[in-house]
Amino acid sequence: MFPAIKLFPLREQLSLSHDNMYDFAVFSWQSKRNQVSGHYLIYRFVVAALFLAVVTFCGSRSNHPEYWMIYLSHIGLILQTLHLTISAAFPVQLLLLTNRSRVDNKMPPLARFSWFLYNVTNLLSLVISVVFWAVLFTPAKGLKDRDVLVHALNSVMSISDIFISRRPCRMLHFHHSLAALIPYVAFSAIYWAAGGTRENGLSYIYPILNWENLSLTVPFLMMGLVFGLPIVHGVIWSLHLLRDRLIRCCKRDGHHDHQSQWNPTFVPDEKSADSAIVIKT
Repeated sequence: MFPAIKLFPLREQLSLSHDNMYDFAVFSWQSKRNQVSGHYLIYRFVVAALFLAVVTFCGSRSNHPEYWMIYLSHIGLILQTLHLTISAAFPVQLLLLTNRSRVDNKMPPLARFSWFLYNVTNLLSLVISVVFWAVLFTPAKGLKDRDVLVHALNSVMSISDIFISRRPCRMLHFHHSLAALIPYVAFSAIYWAAGGTRENGLSYIYPILNWENLSLTVPFLMMGLVFGLPIVHGVIWSLHLLRDRLIRCCKRDGHHDHQSQWNPTFVPDEKSADSAIVIKT
């Protein structure tokens, strides 16, 4: 018989609540789920320091620093650095709360903000990398070190962190990235209307955000925001699902781990022997 299916409430799928805050402070393969590992702290501080160094290097090496912040790739790099810094700070906060015997089941604001940035930067990293290497990169101009640091390292970090950390992912969290993308689209339009240019004098920041060619820009934005974001976030969600499957296969214990309640949209219910639909309310 097929297993029953659980359908979790929409409110839970949209929220930033989780049953165990330690899932934001441990390795995905870690057997002790409620214990912060020293190795995990080292990992977090190393990658946060790495991205701080990358931001400093890329910003200082720019030939036109006054234009550096107008590009989404640089904003995405800064957001990812902020995310990694907070991700390093939260395990420390958790250790301090543990020492003071103040740990409860409520997600603290720092963990919620870290999760929000995790959702935003994962999607932004993949979008920035794909658009740059597929559309914007010109092989004739040669490959620069900053091209790799800004447009490749970001996605490598995001994908690696998905498999290294134990953070959950919810399919309906794709809308979090709109908090970064919509303000940037608005900024690009205002920047163009105010007469702003790139360092080479062009009136648009990116060819796909050319407000003088609305027949290209508007359809691209509508397709990207309405269809592109859920698809890219679906890929990210699938990677979390793959991680959980791999962990279960390695453990070979047949137990559904904690992530299964959030990663799949529909979750098998092993307690039921029939194929009925079980709806959690």
